[in-house]
Amino acid sequence: MRAIVQLLLLLVGCGLAFGQDVAPLPLNPDPLAEDVAAYSPFLDDDFAEDIETSEAAPRQDSRMLVSRDQTRVAILGYHNFSKTAPVTDMLMRTSDFRKQMEYIRDAGLTVISMPEFLEWRFGSRELPARCVLITLDDGWKSVYTEAYPILHEFGYPFHLFLYTQFLSGRGDSMSPEMIREMQQNGATIGSHSTSHAYPRFWKAAAAKGPEAVAAMIDKEIGATFPKLSGLFGPIDTYCYPGGYHTPAMEERLPGSGCKAAFTVIPGKVTVSENPMQIRRYMIFGNNHSIFRRAMDFRIAQLSTAAATGATPGTLPSSTPPPPFPVYPGVNATVPCEFGSISIDMSRMAGVDFSTVHMAVSGFGRVPARVDRNTRAVQWTPPVRIYMPNISVHVTWKSTDGTAHKAEWSFCIDPYATVQQ
Repeated sequence: MRAIVQLLLLLVGCGLAFGQDVAPLPLNPDPLAEDVAAYSPFLDDDFAEDIETSEAAPRQDSRMLVSRDQTRVAILGYHNFSKTAPVTDMLMRTSDFRKQMEYIRDAGLTVISMPEFLEWRFGSRELPARCVLITLDDGWKSVYTEAYPILHEFGYPFHLFLYTQFLSGRGDSMSPEMIREMQQNGATIGSHSTSHAYPRFWKAAAAKGPEAVAAMIDKEIGATFPKLSGLFGPIDTYCYPGGYHTPAMEERLPGSGCKAAFTVIPGKVTVSENPMQIRRYMIFGNNHSIFRRAMDFRIAQLSTAAATGATPGTLPSSTPPPPFPVYPGVNATVPCEFGSISIDMSRMAGVDFSTVHMAVSGFGRVPARVDRNTRAVQWTPPVRIYMPNISVHVTWKSTDGTAHKAEWSFCIDPYATVQQ
């Protein structure tokens, strides 16, 4: 039953946003939230330790300007916030958001505005080597009530990606008045389309032919820029709902006044980034490892990674990488139809297979199948996973009772296809 509910929620997705003021659902709904909360080692695995005391977070200011090609920008994408509601992919605890903002400050990272980012990417502006750009999607009222006071307190600029059917101030949406207030205190505005249409709507239009696709582009892209510009001033950025984009969308955006369009594919941004496919780290409320990865700026200086045992793209953690083969591989990028998550423990001696447990971000503890003959552990997601970052946490005991754990991450490319 849970799998059916989850599948239905995913199929409906944010497409419900075609109606006025309908809030988008998570890309990967989390009906197993109670299981996630119960599996606290996965959610909170050394979060305070990794975020607050990591050696990868030098406690000095590093705002010296460098040449444009030496700068890398970590663009963070947030959604919804709450002090008390259960965390999900899209809903973050307010206190955790504060911790992340504190980390950025204490690590000496420079938070830049969207205009500064665009001047660096398209102009001659120089920035420090390690920069952060904060973006918040959709227009949730909690951005105003929960995140904005913290951002204002820290003096951080931020960028709101808004879709025009979620702007009345009713229910969970922000009002134009709230947004204008934030514009006076560090906020800039970009488009997130008209109705937050998700991939299945674009694919349905494609099945009808080029005219249907053109009409949808007119509605979702062409109509949103003048609407938002009339409310908040000139708009020159766009964020693809769900990260889904096509060449036809990219061709239309510049004609609408768009200089830069943003995806959900994680990675540091360099000055040579494709302006219509700019990467972002989507920061989920129930997976702190994504934030840790975004804050790791050591990748350009990883000549010592092998010697130190560091995994590229991740911060040091007390949870070690897996000592056995895994699929998808560590830091691999796979399609959303990648199949099963599996580990091969055939070369591990003395494993008590009755103690092997697996947890997956967005799903919590999962019913992984243990094959005692092949000594493989496998779990197949009940739905396609569109989250850009997935972490897998495995625990087990040896036959002598010794406890072990391992964790690794991989990425989902929603545009990739399964190789036949």
